[in-house]
Amino acid sequence: MADEVTIKLATADDASQVLTFLRKSATESDAILIPHLAEVTLEQEQRNIDMINAFDDCVIMLAMLGDQLVGIVTVMVLDKQPTVGELGVVVAKKYWHNGIGQLLVDEAEYWFENYSSLEKLVLTVFDTNFAAINLYRKLDFVETGRQEENGRTVLEMEYQQ
Repeated sequence: MADEVTIKLATADDASQVLTFLRKSATESDAILIPHLAEVTLEQEQRNIDMINAFDDCVIMLAMLGDQLVGIVTVMVLDKQPTVGELGVVVAKKYWHNGIGQLLVDEAEYWFENYSSLEKLVLTVFDTNFAAINLYRKLDFVETGRQEENGRTVLEMEYQQ
């Protein structure tokens, strides 16, 4: 196993590892909400990754420690706001507080600024996820609102270039 985390763009060949990683991560944290994750097949995930890669304003990047997937960052265009991308970050619990989340968000911000035509980069985070909130604030996200989701308070944040 390598000592350095590298970032790569996901491909359809990564679909199995991505699904396994997300399913495991969803059991490690109640902050990960991916609808219908348990029902997604390998073939569907391969198509999802190919579709993401086909759009200029969507991206999925993987943090790799050797050949082990330790984190994922996505930027997905919002359905009703085609100039707004939503950031999503997942880091394997074993690797929390090791700078991987920051590395992934940094990469997503760089991609947003240099490669996308999106006008805004936003995210939502549970108000109890203090480590993530502090990271996002450190990386130039500001709170723009709050909402209730399934009885929990969610912060809405936007990247300020």
